[in-house]
Amino acid sequence: MRARSVAILSALLFVFAGAGLFAQSAATPVSLGVFVGAAFPQGNTSTFTDADGTMNFNWGFFVNIPLVQTFAISPSAELYKLGKQNATDFDLAFKFIVPVQKWSFFAGFSPGLTAGNEVIDPHVGLLGGASMNLVSNMDAFAQVKYDFIFDGSENLKALHVNGGLIFNF
Repeated sequence: MRARSVAILSALLFVFAGAGLFAQSAATPVSLGVFVGAAFPQGNTSTFTDADGTMNFNWGFFVNIPLVQTFAISPSAELYKLGKQNATDFDLAFKFIVPVQKWSFFAGFSPGLTAGNEVIDPHVGLLGGASMNLVSNMDAFAQVKYDFIFDGSENLKALHVNGGLIFNF
């Protein structure tokens, strides 16, 4: 089950990444982002225990692959604590972008997988945020994401608050 889930997610990331290379707009470059922030996981399951909503440090990276100026596909990885266990989220976010002068506001949907404690569980999330152009090839951004993690018949929730830099190529 685990190997199949990883293979499916890898195939989806490969397909969407390849599509983005051919469909991107010249005005909106591919970009790489790094971030740090806080995660607030909440809930208990038989696999993940003691996720009581306390703040945990998180960090990660992502790639924005614009298909048009106002829509991007964004694969990402994020590491944090889910209760007492280490967890990694692998997402494929679909971002809708509203550019306003130096600012870009975005909202989206982020399905993916949460790996931790020797299990891989699916999750879905909603995200929103903003980025601001600092110099020609660098932006700063802030983002909020709320995930629903499905661990068998039990569910967890996790709020992620992140900020970081985006490097435009």
